[in-house]
Amino acid sequence: MAKSYDYQSAFDIIGPVMMGPSSSHTAGAVKIGNAAREILGDIPKKLEIHYYESFAKTHQGHGTDVAIVGGAMGYSTFDNRIKSALDIAADEHIAIDIIEEDGDSIGQHPNCAYLKSTREDGRYIEVIGISIGGGTIKIKGIHINGLSVDLNHGLPILVFDGAITKSQTNHLINHINDLKIDYREELVKTNEDNSLVVLPLNKAISESTLDQLQDKYSNLTVSYIN
Repeated sequence: MAKSYDYQSAFDIIGPVMMGPSSSHTAGAVKIGNAAREILGDIPKKLEIHYYESFAKTHQGHGTDVAIVGGAMGYSTFDNRIKSALDIAADEHIAIDIIEEDGDSIGQHPNCAYLKSTREDGRYIEVIGISIGGGTIKIKGIHINGLSVDLNHGLPILVFDGAITKSQTNHLINHINDLKIDYREELVKTNEDNSLVVLPLNKAISESTLDQLQDKYSNLTVSYIN
């Protein structure tokens, strides 16, 4: 069951303006797709969707497929194009593969989708998201460049990934602190070539702050899931 602190306001519990029929199976699914779109940084060339438990059983009837695909193409919860998202994806030659998984949800929630997304230039990311009601989601996993971060946080989330050393990653975190960005914890994974920094935020950041981060770290991919 979702806790009260999983929601940012009463509007999250009521649910967003959206295409129907269900806030958890449609609006939440759009936002999971949006999260993958934001981290990928572009419309996908290929999208592989794994459903678990309730999503696996009801995704066709509840519009989850068009919702996630529409979200992955950057559509909002109230965009009229969502209902035609699968047809639009086919017209744009986006390969969609939908897989109904047996067994328990890897997100520890019945409304779980695991998205594997590839864009034209080969960038590949994975996102595990759960829809907890009222159009609210939590991200359970982010995987980029062979680096994986497991988490259990709602939005907003700030993500940095790319070729950056451990020392440079520490400087990045220090800069985030200097900017007084309010985050819950820092989740960092590094290898010899890349770093993945995931910061679940306590409150949204301004567009100007995001622009500043993207300008300063133009060598990295800076993703803001909100």
